[in-house]
Amino acid sequence: MAALESARSAARRSPSADLEGRASYPRRSPSAHLLRDLGGSFVVPMERPPVGKGKGAGPRQRSRHVALSALFMLCCTLAAFLFRYHTALGGGLMGSKQQAVGGAAGAAAAAVFLSGDSGAGVSTLAGMSAAELSQLLTPGSSGRGPFDLAKYPGFCRKMRPPNVPVLTVQRMWLSNRQRNATDVSLVTQLSVDRLYMLEAQCGSWGSIISASVHVPLVQGRIVSELPELAGKDAATPLELISDFHERMEKRGRCKLDLVYVTEEVGTIEQVGLYPVNALRNKALQLSQTEIVLLLDADFLPNRALSDMIHDQRMYDQLRRVTGYRQGIVLPAFETIDDGEEGKSTALKAIKSRDVLHELFKRGELRGFHMDHYNRGHRATDHSRWFETNISYRIPYEEGFEPYVLVQRRFVPWYDERFKGYRKNKVVHLMHMFRLGLEFASTPHGYVVHSPHPVANSWNTTQATGFWYKLKKLYADSREDMAASTFVPATSFNCDSREPERWSFYLRRLRWSLSA
Repeated sequence: MAALESARSAARRSPSADLEGRASYPRRSPSAHLLRDLGGSFVVPMERPPVGKGKGAGPRQRSRHVALSALFMLCCTLAAFLFRYHTALGGGLMGSKQQAVGGAAGAAAAAVFLSGDSGAGVSTLAGMSAAELSQLLTPGSSGRGPFDLAKYPGFCRKMRPPNVPVLTVQRMWLSNRQRNATDVSLVTQLSVDRLYMLEAQCGSWGSIISASVHVPLVQGRIVSELPELAGKDAATPLELISDFHERMEKRGRCKLDLVYVTEEVGTIEQVGLYPVNALRNKALQLSQTEIVLLLDADFLPNRALSDMIHDQRMYDQLRRVTGYRQGIVLPAFETIDDGEEGKSTALKAIKSRDVLHELFKRGELRGFHMDHYNRGHRATDHSRWFETNISYRIPYEEGFEPYVLVQRRFVPWYDERFKGYRKNKVVHLMHMFRLGLEFASTPHGYVVHSPHPVANSWNTTQATGFWYKLKKLYADSREDMAASTFVPATSFNCDSREPERWSFYLRRLRWSLSA
């Protein structure tokens, strides 16, 4: 009997294994009352780790506990002091607002204090100059620096072309509409000839949209399907995008923030290697809200979702749930028809969940890409989602690439080496999972793909042989993540993540507002 009790005790103490074979411990759960009614069912409750009562502790042990508690409080106080005031690294670690996302140094400092590491780690951080810290982020960095770079979402390693694309910011447009504390930014990217997709999104999303708009150049001339832009210089789209932004300000539901970027490429063929992850980073830099929705431009969120989130009670619940490193998955659907009828079906589907379900049962909709790449959204389990009005856990599997509501501080940079077609979003979601993000459904939100002409990105990726490079890059990234050494490659320094320190973005913003 004693042996049995000993075995049970050991089992309770041992970590469990997740789908990827990693050791994982139960995490603190949001309150179970979130599931009591449909209005609060953003997430399922998770198991709490067992907490001992400390019976039988002697005076010496209690004294040690008191000393450790005092030391912990001292560390927390010191951490708060460092986060409030600027350090020798050149700026605020977390900024003036609670929702601001800390830079690389801030994430490292927080990790040192919260993990209970020795004072040596703190001294190392405080003694490093900005130049010394930036050396940890250069190409060739293994991710094994003194702060274990691979474990923090804010870290990246700066690379030079041709490893990563070079995007030049031409101008920014910010919405003049009133910002709210309950705003959630839809973060997306698109090419300039697909502005009509952004217009549709602006009609369905009643909050902020942070979008980057891409224009490719060959020898300084635009390559575009739009006749009014083809062969012109980089200044030509300014009027087109300005008119579009003004129209959205008057007629759209959204608060649209835009950044227009150009990319100089060597040949016409290279235009098809669309720099999707670099553009996602530009849009992510532009977003300022605590919670973001990571979505592609050809998807429409249901109209009621943003209205529901604007309710303070619902926003507070969403904020609390996502604060536990939960990504709230929005089930993705697509229309069977890929023409004008499909566009009409998509607009019907976003009206309500009941309409969506009816179209799904009639065979006019299906789960996104379930006919040829079911790993992308199979884990969401669309049939189960229709059958329940409460949230449920969604287990991660390799290849899973859902669209999620997530706190911006938990979103790592996209690896900009991934361009063209395939693997760009898969590797990002895998990275988020490796950083500790878990996934759960919500009955309140979903997205529907609006059909459009097929881009030439897939053909170019295949024809140029770049697909084989992507396969190798993906395999290497997967191995690095398994070893906890993966650090995404970008074309910029990582401190650009802080809204208060946007580097060239702030200068462009001032120029944009004064123009």
